Amino acid sequence: MHVVVNVQDKKPDEDRRSLRARVSGRESDILRDTYRLIDASNSPSKRLTMGHTTIYPTGTTTGHAHDDMEEVYFVISGEGIMVIGEERFEIKPGDGIYVPPGMFHTTLQTGNQPLTVLWVTCRIDAEDKQ
Repeated sequence: MHVVVNVQDKKPDEDRRSLRARVSGRESDILRDTYRLIDASNSPSKRLTMGHTTIYPTGTTTGHAHDDMEEVYFVISGEGIMVIGEERFEIKPGDGIYVPPGMFHTTLQTGNQPLTVLWVTCRIDAEDKQ
């Protein structure tokens, strides 16, 4: 006999000592840590930036668009919803996501564990936008 239980399938922890309880009612839904790992300030790259973002339970990223950049995401852990333009879809570990230049995008954490993504942006030339 074996027992398998996944933490993401459990009811969220709402104990007053949990992170979820401590951040409820805050002014903003933005609850994330982002680190730029590779960019022009620490490498010879002129077009690429790579970063790591962790979005905590109930949190989101700051929604934004890059007119002069395309971006890709790779989901490392956790679960969430990705919004690109008018499209909303679930994301999970192992997913790769492409965001075209100029498209508004944001990420929402929906599971019990933090959502962690690796992202890369690449500057494009004006003629590449067409």
